[in-house]
Amino acid sequence: MSTLAATAAPSPRALLRGAAALLVAASMLAAPRAIASDDEQSGWLAWFNNTALTPDFGLISDVQVRSRDEWTGVRNLLVRPGLSWFAAPGHTFSAGYAYIGTYPEGAPTATEHRTWQQYVFSRALSFGSVSQRLRLEQRFIGRNGADDLYSDRLRWFGRAVLPLDGAMPFRHGAFVALQNEVFLNLSARDELNARTLDQNRAYVALGWRLNPTTDVEIGYLNQWTQRRNGDTVNHILQVALYTQLSR
Repeated sequence: MSTLAATAAPSPRALLRGAAALLVAASMLAAPRAIASDDEQSGWLAWFNNTALTPDFGLISDVQVRSRDEWTGVRNLLVRPGLSWFAAPGHTFSAGYAYIGTYPEGAPTATEHRTWQQYVFSRALSFGSVSQRLRLEQRFIGRNGADDLYSDRLRWFGRAVLPLDGAMPFRHGAFVALQNEVFLNLSARDELNARTLDQNRAYVALGWRLNPTTDVEIGYLNQWTQRRNGDTVNHILQVALYTQLSR
């Protein structure tokens, strides 16, 4: 996600509220669960890109390859392009399409198509940068031997990038990234997992800013997914490339 022009730093109370919200969402992972859970281990390789076409409009995209449990092969391919409108410094609206291919071992391939809309708020602070994203998805989930399932889903995402040397503006060097994302089913819950909460993803990473437009990072992502009769905790090693380009 791109960080647009910096604005005035918020009050300490506002910072505390934001940090508390992130911690509350992340704490869902540590809450005791009475139902059985399955643990998995996988790897995700991701490229997140923003390209500014004009001062007002740009392109956004990400491409991800995700492995099956125990790294036995490719489970998912995700391609998500979109168009962005830079409404004001720190405020970006985007909309687009996503293709998700699922390749289960020993079973037919499944395909999901999505349309999506999102709002991103980003801000540069004296000690790093923070961003929040609210995304609405319209999911068309392919099912073998049945009609596609339609479902609406809401996602809230928070991320902080903290330079290790504390220098701002941050142009080069090592950083720590912290983020959390909550997924909520808005429709077709009975056909999915019979719950509003779909999943939670908490992430911590160590990265390196090569230049003002390119970051690379490697980190641990904990994906907790609720199922109808249990849940899955996926321990993920993620390697990600972030680029911000201009035409």
